Amino acid sequence: MALARANNGMWKIAMRKLPLTFLILFTSISFGADLDTRNPREYFFIQSFGDLPEEMDIAREDGKLGMLLFFESDDCVYCRRMLKQVFSQRSVQDWYAARFVSIAVDVFGDVELKDFDGITLPSKVFANQRQIFATPVVSFIDLNGIEIHRHSGMIRTPQELMLLGDYIADEHYIDASYEAFLQSQGEQISNEILTTPASLGDSR
Repeated sequence: MALARANNGMWKIAMRKLPLTFLILFTSISFGADLDTRNPREYFFIQSFGDLPEEMDIAREDGKLGMLLFFESDDCVYCRRMLKQVFSQRSVQDWYAARFVSIAVDVFGDVELKDFDGITLPSKVFANQRQIFATPVVSFIDLNGIEIHRHSGMIRTPQELMLLGDYIADEHYIDASYEAFLQSQGEQISNEILTTPASLGDSR
């Protein structure tokens, strides 16, 4: 009888500890799954004060290749998808942070940006002057403040963004189109360019 009571007591203790064991296991699995992703607003894009020439000077001092501008809007579903599925990847963030200073630009925003010609403009005017009429757009700027490549439309996967980065970092843009570069890598650009129209002349 005493042995039965002891076994019963041990069973109750084990059952009380069981939920905690599952909780620890679940937390470990969830934490492990999150190791490959981070908030892109914190880890891909810098918190810029809007002075692009100054940001470029810092990029030059840090030995980076230039600047990436991501033109987006709040109502752009493809922008949100890129933020969630592409810019959120730790490997992508680390690779780009070592080579570019990346800044998000709201095509409807009023945040002031100082352009490379020294003129300060609201981001919506800045985007308009750069003829951004749909989002998303990724623009690469060299250390002299000159746009060297523009990718219009959604980048679907982290692998696509890494290929685009290689295209710029290895200076393939000098003598080959992006389409030709992708073909040389055994890839091809999608014929379907997914963009959200940005009517920059509206009253937002």
